[in-house]
Amino acid sequence: MTRPPTLPDLRSDAIETAWRQFDQAIEAARGLSIDALLQASPEERLRRLLIDAAGLRLDLSRQRVPLAALEAMERLAQACAIPRWRDAMFAGDFVNASEGRPALHGALRADAGGISAASEPRIGREVAQTLDAMTRVAEAVRSGQWRGATGRPISDVVNVGIGGSQLGPQLACEALADFAHRRLRIHFLGNVDPAAWRRIAEGLNPATTLFVIASKSWRTPETARNAEAIRHWLLAGGIAEESLSQHLLGVSSNHEAARRFGIADEHLFSCPEWVGGRYSLWGAIGLPVMISIGASAFRQMLAGAQQMDRHFLTAPALSNAPMMLALASAWNARLLPRGSEAVIAYSDRLRRFAAHLQQLQMESNGKSVLADGSGPASRAAMPVIWGEPGTESQHSFFQALHQGPSDHAIDVILIDRESEAPDAWARDRALLANALAQSRALAIGHQVADRSRCHPGNRPVTLIHLERLNPASFGALVALYEHKTACLGWLWGLNPFDQWGVELGKRMAEQFEAALSAADAPPSGGSSPHAEGLDPASQASLTRLQARIAR
Repeated sequence: MTRPPTLPDLRSDAIETAWRQFDQAIEAARGLSIDALLQASPEERLRRLLIDAAGLRLDLSRQRVPLAALEAMERLAQACAIPRWRDAMFAGDFVNASEGRPALHGALRADAGGISAASEPRIGREVAQTLDAMTRVAEAVRSGQWRGATGRPISDVVNVGIGGSQLGPQLACEALADFAHRRLRIHFLGNVDPAAWRRIAEGLNPATTLFVIASKSWRTPETARNAEAIRHWLLAGGIAEESLSQHLLGVSSNHEAARRFGIADEHLFSCPEWVGGRYSLWGAIGLPVMISIGASAFRQMLAGAQQMDRHFLTAPALSNAPMMLALASAWNARLLPRGSEAVIAYSDRLRRFAAHLQQLQMESNGKSVLADGSGPASRAAMPVIWGEPGTESQHSFFQALHQGPSDHAIDVILIDRESEAPDAWARDRALLANALAQSRALAIGHQVADRSRCHPGNRPVTLIHLERLNPASFGALVALYEHKTACLGWLWGLNPFDQWGVELGKRMAEQFEAALSAADAPPSGGSSPHAEGLDPASQASLTRLQARIAR
């Protein structure tokens, strides 16, 4: 792998000029309506704002972007060096400058078509070896050859992880449930709240349960606490200490700590340092997905993501789906400064998609310091990402989307055919009709004399079509948003691959936990210990909890 690429001057005249022209285009469009834009040049608008990529169709025609502004968008992408950053990322350069690392999640996509694995043969070998090892374990569990300590085949697999070690795999398992093994049930334990484990454990048998403990550092507090809980549960359930390894798999870069916990070497998978957790679905973190859907379908998922990689690497900016999705997001962040981004998937199988995107986008770009450390970012950046599946969400927060005082951008995801079952077409038809109707209502609105019934419309909507939800299309969809996220970071001058913001609260939690633990056995004088250097409000809350614990 090479050294860091030369960072562009994030306050250069070229970047400032491109942003100024971008803002001028926004101001020129501020009084325009989406309806008027669609009516002005419908054929050209659809020709230029419909993008086919890796089997997905991206429809940006309902964005509040006049065609004349596309030139300013392209200039901004070039000035911010998006193509150069993209190429550097795929080449293995250290694009994660603050941690001195590359961001090679694309290299996890198996055959690396378009990914320069040849420049680093070790990476290609490591990826292939990990996939082969995953395949051996997954197929052994699926076939029933993998037996628990009492000789019974596995019925349940519990993934113990949090953040990137949970959200991506859980989304994939739910989205691809139609391809899942019928005997196996997959569960996800992330929250350290004892109620979360209690709820999952109620339906499990220790003799037939396999745990995948996924922690890159093996120091994540929530995962460590939950791992200890499942170890005690297995022992209490009659699994002998020497047989625990038959019920434990580990995914980590800290193999020594995993071994000390009791993970056998042959049950241990590497989580490479050059992939961030929220981008790690494609490797060993995806082991529960491979166990669920099988190695062949898992590789189809990788192939779909790889197709999106190729598109991202080769398509010009204005017909590049990830770049245009990012440019539209940057446009809306300036046009709608009080707004957020809602992601509405008209598919129950994509129920967890917004949760995955919350981590992917907000952990990547929820920052206010420039990537080169030269100072604070001066432009509106990461909006809040949120959403729920349609049609349920239409009966809750859609009221605010339609008639609330703030405009929000909306991504609508729909699948041309949800089910092949003959009796499901009526519901499929209703689902599609609602997706199209809500997209029109949000973008076009409805003007009537009664102001309480007036829908102002002009809410920007991006429509993303999938013909079917299968492993390949799912892989392409997730990769689309991964690349959108990276592009946004580069546009805003941020590093989309570090996440220092999640560390401070974890360190502070250790201090509070030590003080709460000491309250279990206060000094002989009877007073609970204080934590050092706390503000008065935190100390008051801690003292109250210590007093209740010590009762």
